[in-house]
Amino acid sequence: MGEYQHPLFFEAKDLTDREKEKVRRHFQKKRDSGGGDCGMIEKAEGNAYKICFKEKEDQERVLQRKFHTVSLPCGEVGLTVSRTISPQTTDQPSSSHSQTFTKANTKGLEKIFKLDIFLLYFLKDNQKANKVLQKQLSAIGCTVELDFVEEEAVVRGDIEKGPGGAFGTAEKWEIQVDRVFIDLTERYLCYTVVEQKKVKILLQDPSFVTDDIKVYSESGYVVVVGEVEAVNERISILEKSLPTRKELPIAEKRFKLVEEEFSREMRAHCPKVKIHIGRAMITLDGPDMEVQSGATKLDELIKKVKEKRVKLCAALMDFITSSDVISKYEARFQQSLRSPVSLEAGSDLILSSLSSDALDEAEAAMQRDLTVDDVPLQGAAAVPPDLDIVKDILNQAKNKANSPELRVDVSFIPEVGGTATAKVRLVGYSQNVNKLKEVLHDYQMNQVETQEMLNLPHPELVDCFHKFLSLIGMKQTKVTLKTSPFPHPCVLVSGPRCLVQETQQALISALASLMSDTLVLDGPGAQQYFQSEGRVGKELVESSCQVIIREQQSVYSSIVETKPRSISSPSTSLFASSTNIFPSSTSLFPSSTSHFPSSTSLFASSTMSLAPQPISRLLSSIVGSIAVNQTSLEIRLGSLVDEQVDVLVVPMLNGQLTSTKIGKCLLSKVGNAFKLKFESMAANCILLPGGVLQVGAPPSLGCTKLFFVECLPWDGVRGRSVQVLSYGLKRCLDLCVQQGLCSVAFPVIGPGIALKYPLREAIQVLTDNIRQFGLTASSGSLSTIHIVIKPDYPDSEECYHEVHRHLSSNMNQRGQAISRSLTSDLDDITMTVGGGVKLQLVFGDITNETTDAVVNTTDFIHFQNDGVCKDILTAAGPAVEAELRAAQRIRGDVFLSQSGSLSCSAICHVCGENDVVLIQQLVCRIVDYCETFEFNSVAIPAICAGVGGLDPGVVAGAILRGVMAATSSTPLQYLTNIRIVLIKIKVFLAFKEEAMQMFPTAVIKRVSVPQMPRVHQQPPLSKSADTSILFTSSASQQSVFWFLGLSRKDVDDAMTKLIDLYHAQCSTKTFEKEELAGLTQDNMKDLKQLVDTEGLYMQKDQSGRGTLTVSGLKDGVNMVVQMVNASLHGSLRREARVRDEEDLFARVTWCLLGHGGNWERLPKTANHNLENNDVAGGIVDAQSVQWSVDLQRTEATSQVTGQTAKLKRLEHLSDFSFPLYWDNMAASEAFKKVPLQRSSAEYQTVKKAFERTVQSSVMKIERLQDVHLRRVYEAQKQHISDKNKHQGGARERLLYHGTSQHNCDSIMKTGFNRSFSGQNATSLGHGTYFAVDASYSAQPTYSKPAADGSQLMFVARVLTGVYTLGQSSMRLPPARSDQHSSDRYDSVVDNTANPSMYIVFHDNQAYPDYLITFKQGRF
Repeated sequence: MGEYQHPLFFEAKDLTDREKEKVRRHFQKKRDSGGGDCGMIEKAEGNAYKICFKEKEDQERVLQRKFHTVSLPCGEVGLTVSRTISPQTTDQPSSSHSQTFTKANTKGLEKIFKLDIFLLYFLKDNQKANKVLQKQLSAIGCTVELDFVEEEAVVRGDIEKGPGGAFGTAEKWEIQVDRVFIDLTERYLCYTVVEQKKVKILLQDPSFVTDDIKVYSESGYVVVVGEVEAVNERISILEKSLPTRKELPIAEKRFKLVEEEFSREMRAHCPKVKIHIGRAMITLDGPDMEVQSGATKLDELIKKVKEKRVKLCAALMDFITSSDVISKYEARFQQSLRSPVSLEAGSDLILSSLSSDALDEAEAAMQRDLTVDDVPLQGAAAVPPDLDIVKDILNQAKNKANSPELRVDVSFIPEVGGTATAKVRLVGYSQNVNKLKEVLHDYQMNQVETQEMLNLPHPELVDCFHKFLSLIGMKQTKVTLKTSPFPHPCVLVSGPRCLVQETQQALISALASLMSDTLVLDGPGAQQYFQSEGRVGKELVESSCQVIIREQQSVYSSIVETKPRSISSPSTSLFASSTNIFPSSTSLFPSSTSHFPSSTSLFASSTMSLAPQPISRLLSSIVGSIAVNQTSLEIRLGSLVDEQVDVLVVPMLNGQLTSTKIGKCLLSKVGNAFKLKFESMAANCILLPGGVLQVGAPPSLGCTKLFFVECLPWDGVRGRSVQVLSYGLKRCLDLCVQQGLCSVAFPVIGPGIALKYPLREAIQVLTDNIRQFGLTASSGSLSTIHIVIKPDYPDSEECYHEVHRHLSSNMNQRGQAISRSLTSDLDDITMTVGGGVKLQLVFGDITNETTDAVVNTTDFIHFQNDGVCKDILTAAGPAVEAELRAAQRIRGDVFLSQSGSLSCSAICHVCGENDVVLIQQLVCRIVDYCETFEFNSVAIPAICAGVGGLDPGVVAGAILRGVMAATSSTPLQYLTNIRIVLIKIKVFLAFKEEAMQMFPTAVIKRVSVPQMPRVHQQPPLSKSADTSILFTSSASQQSVFWFLGLSRKDVDDAMTKLIDLYHAQCSTKTFEKEELAGLTQDNMKDLKQLVDTEGLYMQKDQSGRGTLTVSGLKDGVNMVVQMVNASLHGSLRREARVRDEEDLFARVTWCLLGHGGNWERLPKTANHNLENNDVAGGIVDAQSVQWSVDLQRTEATSQVTGQTAKLKRLEHLSDFSFPLYWDNMAASEAFKKVPLQRSSAEYQTVKKAFERTVQSSVMKIERLQDVHLRRVYEAQKQHISDKNKHQGGARERLLYHGTSQHNCDSIMKTGFNRSFSGQNATSLGHGTYFAVDASYSAQPTYSKPAADGSQLMFVARVLTGVYTLGQSSMRLPPARSDQHSSDRYDSVVDNTANPSMYIVFHDNQAYPDYLITFKQGRF
């Protein structure tokens, strides 16, 4: 060993390993030999052995003694040490045994053993070891005496007491004693520790000393004594605990990659190790075991370092090596990435890191931030002298960019085989490369093709610019002229820069000299005439007068000047800045000569004229019908690329096919061949935001065309992005109509990672455009619109609900249907099973069901895991959960609980245990329970398909089979409706697929808008017919023509000729007031439609005579005359009907229970029809919805949605009309208490308002119907309303008033009596107190508990009117002002800014509307 440098030699005869160790320990003991720390004994040659000491001083002390006696198991051995190997001399002591026999007499024997003094100490200190020795010697009749002075053990024996009565001979006795001591010396080990680090650990760590191991300290060393194995084990632990240092050859840069992870591991597992980082060496200092463990861990981490080679071009590699890119990005990655990344430049760029993700991110950053770009030089810029200018400009820009650090480099690549410079190579940071490209581009723009945008002073010029060019005689040159309405009316001038500037100046001059004027003719008929049979005449006027005539969009007469107006166009307006949503910068257009496919193809707009409606229909119409758009809307679940339609609409950004997720999905299906076609078409047109690129579809798709809409990322509700998307969607729909396409599929564009729209905003834009399209006069050939939703997105359910809600709520817009029908893949499915039971699959939330029973799927343990169980228990309340927790679950059984706050009678709890057979059995048990408890309907979820994790298709099969088995085995008497309610799209689709296979006759519910049947009883107009409807929209439009010419005379002549042409085709008819008196409102609507269709002009007499003048084309005026005459015949009959309806309306009210649970009064005609059982044709409610009626069941069914609603009849008293929410009362009834049904919306509304502030259980709610109290209350309400008509009226509020049983009866009979004020408090006045929050009135002070703990509280209607702050002394409200002492406030409050208490001083100012009985706490 290298650390033991000082050898000594001695001779001995064939030492065993054990004897060598004994000798080594002798030389380790400074007291015995003078030695110290030494190595292992090695054989030198012959009988010579070598031992080496660590310290020179130890070697010298051993030599000074020279002769050493060592006790070995075979006896004492004398050793002579020397510096060199030498033969043993005669005066060297020979080996001798330690024992000596002394016979005092014939009976006594004695033997002395020289033992290590520390072994003697151990025998003294360790009672166990001492007893073992004593026992062994006693067995052979001996005793032992330990002599610590002579360091020996004296054994004495008596021959007489030996085994068998005598030892036999002394030799036998000696052999037996030797065996005992040989065993003793072999069993125990005295280990000398001289190394000071080890000595310190042994002395400071008390754990080394145990009952079986002793540590003895001497000057400069310690001795560990104990059994051999135990001592060796402790010494091994000691060796591992020694501080050590390990140097690991690892470069600092590579260590940085694992430093964080390695440091974390060392802090956790090797906290005592210190880490020293050198440039090429990592040093670990600490306990040996921890140092070794740390070294192993570091080696493992280094092996985990991953490398990634990034192949970069040579130019980019040269830039990296010559700049500080590597150090800069290593520092950046150290801060931004989860794992550090090191960079090394060679033939490739080598990235190293522990994390593959970090390597990917680092590679992406390098690829993104560093670039090399070869920019071709064109024309004169490629050769001197322009080339020298290019070099000078680029070098200046480069030097500026490189002023703080090297960021970009420039080189010039000559043309192969030529003298011109073909390319400029820019290499460096992408940002700086792009800036230099811009510098180069700006220079080259002066030499190559260019494009300028010239604003047009008149938007009409966009569509007739070719006529304008012909008018001014513009010669054809190399310049291309393209008109566009975006970003504002303009013409794009493209070509060589010098020619572009010349043409631009010529156009500016020509446009500035134009004269324009506007001609306004009454009614839109003039435009219709000149677009059809008068078109040839108009063209003759244009050619003869050298003008351009364009029809402008008709405008309302209230904003149109009937006097011709001259409009000049100063040249300074040609370049006015635009406030359009699209940018006006010319950077929108590339410098190349790219062009539109046709001059107006991307922005064309169609003008459609309304075909005249047959007069026979108009004359026969007494009431209008809902106009039905012929387009069907379908919400589809799936992938857009799988749709079978004529057109797929695909969003994109910056003209890139794969810029959106939909585009990437499309590319994966159609392949790269289509991508090349797309890029070719995109390169040949200028596509602005909102523009649509049309591309033919490949055979792999189920469509013929693809419409790519250029979009913008989300920038807020009022930003450009929403307007751009809206324009693009509208453009797609218009193109479908123009091209005669039948079907189109839209995705919900916007909410993806590319555009980042909020989901609801994206849906709003899409559905608004569909609604607007549906409201147009005609949808043309477009019969089907698909809205496609991917079913496997996290927000798919929310997306579907929002789309369906928007479309269904807009199905009918002011009497016009936006589509023929609305269907979806999630529409309800209805099947008929055994016994005529109706089975329905419903996509929705089971907590909203109103069936008699609701089924909950649970494991009876985990109630708060997301799923159906949590939803149901949350909605039902804690009482149901408590009942469920206490339930004893029996496998395959149904546990029935109360319904809590759900709108059902009971909840059936089941556990499917993810067992399909058990689920089927449970469904049968559920049906049995419904029959047992006489339930008519039940709602069942997808048991175990959610949290349970079973395949939805498997669960569907089990539940449907269970329903079939349960309904077909035994006839059912009560259960008529089973609803399977599914909240997840994928689950519903699985159930739907299974159901359609099992029930081929299943019916899918569709939402449609049928043509509404005519109702023949309609109220007529008053004696003075309201003709204002004829002047509210298109009937008051004008025909506006725009004239453009080169002189004022040309324009005036053209206007005169056009007027003469039109007037020759017109006539006028004036109707007297008496002729219009019999027209109904619907007659007016039909008249308005006819006026709109024929383009007529209506003028109302201003003198007060009430006449109406119609003018326009002769045929249209004649049709109006026929229609007015036909309508007069029915006026008398209608007047009689109106009187009957009004009389009945005052006496009887028929109500319809609305969707929100509120009773809605039906119109007079529907009221009359119901009272007279004239309902064969249905009724129409106040919202113009058509209903079929079943008077026996007092129910009505919507013909639009299929929704069923209850009907109610109220027969009023002569002096009192019942509120709509009251039940009917006999004439003799003055008071009625009506218990509310828990499932009713009225009950739920009152209960929810109460529970908003009170944590109590509602036992019952009763409606109080008191005719006398309500009559005086309504009178007081009218009085306060009239008095405060300018201060907010009566301000009726629903407030709370706690009471006792005794006072309750009095209040119900006589109302609230302020004379009882003071029973609880009068801090705000001597009146009746009402609380805003029920929690205040629920206090026992006000709502006194009965014997059973129940409490009572009134929900009162209170007329608060105008209020002020109350005071305890008030007996009346104070006066509002000192000048009018009789004009008092209506009530007082505790806080005028935010009242929580209202006090009234008039008994008739409050009415007890409901009585709530409740108990504190939930149950």
